[in-house]
Order: sequence, then C-alpha cells, then structure tokens
Amino acid sequence: MPGDREIRLYNYEHPPVRPLVPGDTAEHCGTRVIGLLFTGLVGYASEDATPYHALACSISTADSTVFTIALRRGWTFHDGTPVLAHNFTDAWNHTAYRPNGQAHAASLEKILGYGEVHPEDPDRAPSTDRLAGLRVLDDHAFEVTLAEPFAIFPTLLGAPAFCPLPDVFFTDRERYLRLPVGNGPYRLVSVEPATGHRLTAFEEYRGTPGPGVRNLALVTHPTRESAYQALLDGELDFLDALPIDAVADGRCERELAGRMVGRLDLKLQGLGFPCYLPGYDNPDLRKAVSLAIDRAHLVAHALGGGQRPADGWSVPGVIGHLPGQAGWFCTFDPVAARAHLARSGFTGPLEFHSPVSARRWLGELSAGVARVLGIDCSVVLYDRVRDYCEAVEQRKVTGIYRVDWAADYPALENFLRPLFHSDSPFNDSGYARPEFDALLAEADAAPDESAASARYQAAERLLVRDLPHIPLWQDRAVAGYSERLGNVRMTSQGDLDLHAATVLA
Repeated sequence: MPGDREIRLYNYEHPPVRPLVPGDTAEHCGTRVIGLLFTGLVGYASEDATPYHALACSISTADSTVFTIALRRGWTFHDGTPVLAHNFTDAWNHTAYRPNGQAHAASLEKILGYGEVHPEDPDRAPSTDRLAGLRVLDDHAFEVTLAEPFAIFPTLLGAPAFCPLPDVFFTDRERYLRLPVGNGPYRLVSVEPATGHRLTAFEEYRGTPGPGVRNLALVTHPTRESAYQALLDGELDFLDALPIDAVADGRCERELAGRMVGRLDLKLQGLGFPCYLPGYDNPDLRKAVSLAIDRAHLVAHALGGGQRPADGWSVPGVIGHLPGQAGWFCTFDPVAARAHLARSGFTGPLEFHSPVSARRWLGELSAGVARVLGIDCSVVLYDRVRDYCEAVEQRKVTGIYRVDWAADYPALENFLRPLFHSDSPFNDSGYARPEFDALLAEADAAPDESAASARYQAAERLLVRDLPHIPLWQDRAVAGYSERLGNVRMTSQGDLDLHAATVLA
C-alpha cells in the first residue's frame, strides 16, 4: 500500500543530546520524537490548538486544587503492557525528584509536596521521592492535589512532562534507553545515532484520529541548506526549516514548483537581554532597541512576509491572549528610541547573537538599529545550534540574543512563567521582579480560568516597565515537501499533519 512507504522528515541539525524521556527531553529535535511516541492526558487540536481529552476520559475538580483524573480503558504501551494510573504517578514522581536531574521538573512544581522532593536549595537533600499530592485511586483513576488553586491546570496536562512512563523504564532502564517505549501513535523501530530515528505506526493505538502515514524516518542534517538540497534531490520528503533567505527571495517557491505550505504557529520570535551584564541591565537601553526596530519592514523584506508583527509577549490562539500588551514599545519610533538611548547612557557597541540560520534578518535588524541609534552594532553567529543554546543557558553570551519560544501548551501563562519568573530554569536573561512573580502567584490561585487570565494579563503588562525581552513577531511555520506527499497541511504546532497526509509514490 502507498501508505506503507516510508517518508523522510527533517528533525533539526543534530540528534537529541538528552535521553528520550518525556520529563527530560528539552531540545526541539527530541521533543518532536516524544510527540510521536507518547500520548498524554490532554491533546491540542491540530487546527487551532484547542485542548481536548486524549487519554483522560474526565478531569474533574470542585475547587481548582484537587483534581480527579479518570483514564480511558484499553490503552497499552508499545510493549503491550497496559497504561494505568500508576504509570502517570510514577512518571511524575521521577520527573519531580531533584536527584534525577530532569529538565522539566519545574512543570510539576504546583503539585503538593514538590518542595520536599525538589528542594529549592541544591545543597539540601530531598526528604522523600514521592509527591504528597499524587494518589492512585484504582487502575484507571488517580487524584492530584495542588499546593494551592491553579485554574488552568488541566490545560497543562498535554505537555510532555505529564506523559506516562511504562514499567520497563523503572525495571530495566538500560533496555528502555536503548529503544524507548511509549503509548503514542508511533513506536520506535530503530535509533541511528548519526542520522536519526525510524518509527512505524502503532497498530494498537486507541487515539483518534490515527496516523495516516505508516512509516517515518526522522532525519538530521547539519544545516538548513544541506537539508534543502536533500529535499530538492528527492532524499527528504518534508522540511519545516527552509533556508530563510531562499524563502524571502522566492527561490523556494520557484524551485519547489509551489510545493510549500505554511501557517502562523504558537511561536514568538524575540530578542533577549543579558540583564546580568552592565549596560544591558538598563531598561531604557532595551526600550531604545525595541523602538528602533521596524518590524513590518523586516517581515516584508527580510523574511518574505507572512509573519505577524508582535504587540506583546504571547500570540493569538492561546488562552488569555490580549492584543496590544506591549503598547507603543513594539512600534517603530526612531525619535523615542534615541531619547531612551540618551537616558540609558549606553554608548555601544551592541552585539546580536544567534544561530547562523538568522543571518539575513538579524543582519538587517542590526543594521537598522545602528542607523537609528547611531551606535556600532554587530552580529555574532553560531554554526551549531547546540553551541548557541549552551552559550545562552550558561550565560556566556556577551550581548542581545535571539529567543524563539514555542508554547508547550496554549496558555498565556506558558509564555510568561518559563521566560520571566525569577526561579524558572528557562529564565536565561536573569530577569527578576518580585511584583511579576507575585502576579503570577495571584493568577495561579484564581478561582477560575477567566479570573486567572486577567491576572496573567496584568503580569504581562508589567513587563513593559523592564522589557527583559523584545517581542518581534509571531512566527509563520513554512515547509516544503516532495512530490511523494499529498494532502499536506501543518498542525497548530507547525508540524506535518500525519493524520491527513498521504503517500503518493
């Protein structure tokens, strides 16, 4: 059958560095594999990211503090073992337990007892390895008690950190790591360390809709350019990282004979500031740079159009989004930009750091800021995304750095807490404002989703005072595909919709 033929999908520049464990996989390349291997309690609609119950048949609460979760029956992992309540609680306990060093441990911080399994002080040993707020009721139901009310908690449950883990993960870790076992629409067939992963549709998958393409190869390429050449040569079937320059000047459209697809996705492109460095710690400098950027011009001329200039720190389509939150600081105002620069006392130079893929648009942005502000600006490019990420995470960057944040779940809170809360492991800028943290805490404890959104919006407005990140634009996911694929469309997360796609040859 045509659907049995393997299709080859691009999966970034290098294989995952961290293991394929839902609570520990933080890189885009690993997260893409996890999304195929696992299904969580909640899913997000491919059309608009609306949350829906996936493995959960119900999530109920009377007070936004104690949640009872009932599971659908008959689901199994790829090794044939059943998906039961303890597979969730065991997985969440493993992720939260500080000595395990899981990247997404903080996702569990709302659950009662997190401080005991994951002390804030790294020198203090945990008093237990079990979250007090988790209780198995029977094989198909468990209870989650939070430390305080958190109205949007059910929306979070589609994030990777909340996926279940099979028994083999705990009984034979080495076996699991050699060939990870999930419960999702695809099971892993083989891992090829230098090139990628092969997967096939899981015949016993109980979710709907099921996969429309049977066999997948997730392939890595060292650069976007080499991946694009592989697509042109018929060695790749779907590439969602087309060279930005080739998209902007229309070359992709010509060379692919129109075999392109795109949509706005739940990703915000921005610039972060190392608030821990002198000069860059001044809000007036950050406001000067933001006002010196002509977003509409860059979208039209450096990116090829289609992106939506930002006006705040989230994007349309997420729960709680409110237009215009950044006010006039996302407008192009050279006079105001120079006034803020004068108040900052900063005389330059400015550096802009990024992976090499942003060479064109970041170069134009840097040149435009230099013209408006009258100071020297330069671009520092990294050939390897891994090197760039390490420099940012280890706070070794010496200037402004590119930030592209994709939502783990469609809520305003997910655009705020990870990047700007003073205790977040993803707060690479070093930004800290107690009032902001307090507003997030108030929002978390709100009695319902509407009240919570109002407080998250207040926290977002507070960012205008400091501008720790400059919002640039909502990204537009653009992909090219081979002649072998039909009915090609993209999900709200910017991936190929494997439920809809067909293999033609």
